[in-house]
Parts: sequence; structure tokens; C-alpha cells
Amino acid sequence: MTAQISNYLGPGILSRGAGDIGTRAGQDVDLRFFVNATGIYDNGLQPYSVDGKGQLVTVNGLWGTQVSFGAYGVHTFRHARLGLDYQGAYRHYTEKTFYDGTDHTLALGYTYQKSRRLVFDLRQMAGMITQGASLVGALPLMTDSLVTPASTLFDNRMSYLQSSLDVNFLKSDRTTVTFGGEGFGIWRKATGLIGMQGYMLHGAVTHRVSRRITLGLGYQHSHYDYPKAFGESDINAYYGTWAAQLSRNWTLSLNAGAFQAEVQGLQRVSVDPQIAALLGVTSTVQTFYQKSMFPQGSVKLDRKFRRADLAFGYQRGVSAGNGVYLTSQLERETASFSYTGIRKWSFSAQGGYSQLKGIGQGLQPYSQIIGTARVTYSITSPIHVFVGYDNRHQDIVSTFHQNSFRASVGISFSPGDVPLSFH
Repeated sequence: MTAQISNYLGPGILSRGAGDIGTRAGQDVDLRFFVNATGIYDNGLQPYSVDGKGQLVTVNGLWGTQVSFGAYGVHTFRHARLGLDYQGAYRHYTEKTFYDGTDHTLALGYTYQKSRRLVFDLRQMAGMITQGASLVGALPLMTDSLVTPASTLFDNRMSYLQSSLDVNFLKSDRTTVTFGGEGFGIWRKATGLIGMQGYMLHGAVTHRVSRRITLGLGYQHSHYDYPKAFGESDINAYYGTWAAQLSRNWTLSLNAGAFQAEVQGLQRVSVDPQIAALLGVTSTVQTFYQKSMFPQGSVKLDRKFRRADLAFGYQRGVSAGNGVYLTSQLERETASFSYTGIRKWSFSAQGGYSQLKGIGQGLQPYSQIIGTARVTYSITSPIHVFVGYDNRHQDIVSTFHQNSFRASVGISFSPGDVPLSFH
């Protein structure tokens, strides 16, 4: 029954419960903890503030230290599976201590097989994030995650919570019916950045056509509410899925469909010259409503090695935004590689491009390019040394161009049989 838990949705389709949370290099690892002492250099911080000339403030050349701690791994019970990925950090700078602080990210998944036909998936994601560039590697790249690197435009404190529950009915050995939902929220410290609260409901049917191929149909309804912007959005998405085990090590999954977005809120508009002369104002605020249909889809190609995992992904759909951009079209490409050696070494790298296009806001597209790399070497069984680099480039056509990065080197304590791997 345990084996059935890990693949009941068919090849290439992961559950929303434990899924791949806590895995490394595409493989299950035992639950383990770590404590790191790190020297850091941060450049290009983008706080939510302006100088005396009204220009955005950029903070460069911050040297400091960081203590981080966490736990990750997978534990399999007789009828269940638990996945954990948690990381917390406290940083201190030698100068400009105003930017000292803490960050936390958590992904916790649990899959429980109640009976031969009934499987429950629970997932909890939460965190408090201040700096986007330094946490590029820590933020989840899961396609169902509310928070991604694209949701951290400014280096300003953001808290988020995302809770989901799915019920899977295994109608037969080949057909699974899934229904569930989730509630979520993002709260931003800066008064000028807009938080969000909402919920999502969905249902899907997947059918294993053969040992290697799975087909599916699904529907999803999402609601976003933006209290500070006096606006809200309702999104209805319809999609089909196709997943295949191309060979022993290659899997491919495709998702295609469309979503309809109903967006309403407030926007500032210019007034006619005659009205401006009469009232003494050049602009005013009015409500807007937009109902539009957009294509959506995703592609994921994954190659598993004995001690490594290589993955490529593409996603086009809807996003809750980043505090400036609200309900938006999201386009994202990602690539990742991770290797966990048998004895001494582990290595991980990931990169990607994302773009947000606001729906109904009339803003220029916001794009972001990210890259991160980690190398870890095991000196002894519990002692590891590591180096890391995280980079983020943000761009809004003709108005905003910002590059930020973090370089780090440190030592870690983490008992285990294989080298420590952060991702």
C-alpha cells in the first residue's frame, strides 16, 4: 500500500500532499537537521523607500554574518508519507544594522491512505521573508506555491500562509477523482504595498491509459481579495493534462487550457482639461471592471539519475501579484539540477525567468531573472563547508532596472550518511 501512495496519480503527476517536499536530487532522504554559520555579502538591496530627490534607494556592499538552521527530509509510514522542508535564518551586518533581521520558510506535506480507495493530501506552506535575492534559493519552485521569487519585488517584510487539503478517491486501479481546496494570504509590512487574502477550490479526474501514460481533466476556481486596493478577482480555470513515463528515467507532463479572470478595483485616470480647470485637479480615482479570457498551460520534463535530478519547466497562468502588480498573467521558465554524492560532495543549481502582466492595471510588464548555486563538501560525517551564490535581476521597461546578489561561505553541522544538500 505504501508504494501506491507515491504514484497513485500516475507518471509525472505529483500529489499536493507530501509530493516531492523534502527530497534531494529527486530521491527520498531521511529526516535531518542542520545549523550553519555563514559569512555573507549582499549587494543591490531594494528597500521600500526613496531619497530626498524622490528616487528609489538602493543599498550596496553589506558585509555580515548569518546563523541559519533547518530540517528537511521524508519519512514513510505504513500508510502515510511525510515531507518537510524548513529553513530559518538570523543575519547581522557590520554596518547599516537597520537591515538586520530574520527569515523563515516552511513547506510541510502529508499524504495518508485511509483505505484502499481513499487518500488524503495535506500541505502547509508558510513563511516570513524580507530579502528577495538572498532567499531565491529558499523560495519554493513548486507550481502550486502562492509565493515565488516574482512575488518579492521589494526587500520588505512579507508574511504568507497557504493551507490545502485534497481528497482523492481511487475509483479503480486506473482512475482517480480528486477534489479539494485551500486558503491563503500574504501580508506586507510596507503601507504602500498591497496584501492579499483568498481561497481556491478545484476538482480533477485522472485516468491511467497505460502503464506509462496518464490523462486528466480539471477545473479550478480562485478568489483573490485586496483590502488595501478595494479590489477583488475571481478566476475560473479549465484544463487538461497528459503525462508520460518516456523511459525508465525520463518523465514528461503537459497541462493546457484557459482561465477567465473577472477583475475589479480602483484606478487613477486623467480628467478633461475643462474639468481640471473647474476643480483644480488633473486626475481622479474611478472603479474598473474587466472580464477576460487567457490561455494557460505548463510543461515539465524531468530526468532522474542515481544521485541527481535534472528538471525543466514552463508555466503560463495567473498570479496573485507582488504587492504592486495585483492579479496578473504569469509566465515562467525554470531549470534546475541537483546532485547528492555518496561520500563527500553535493551540488545544486537553479535558474529561471518570470514575467507579470497586470490584468486591468495598465502597467508595463515586470520581469525577473534569477539564478542560484550551492556546493557542499563533507569534512567529516557531521561537519560540512559550503559556498553559495544567489542573483536576481528585475526589470520594468524604461523605468526600473535592478540587479542584486548574495555571496556566502560557511560551515554547517548536520549528522547524516550523505553530504548536506540545501536544495
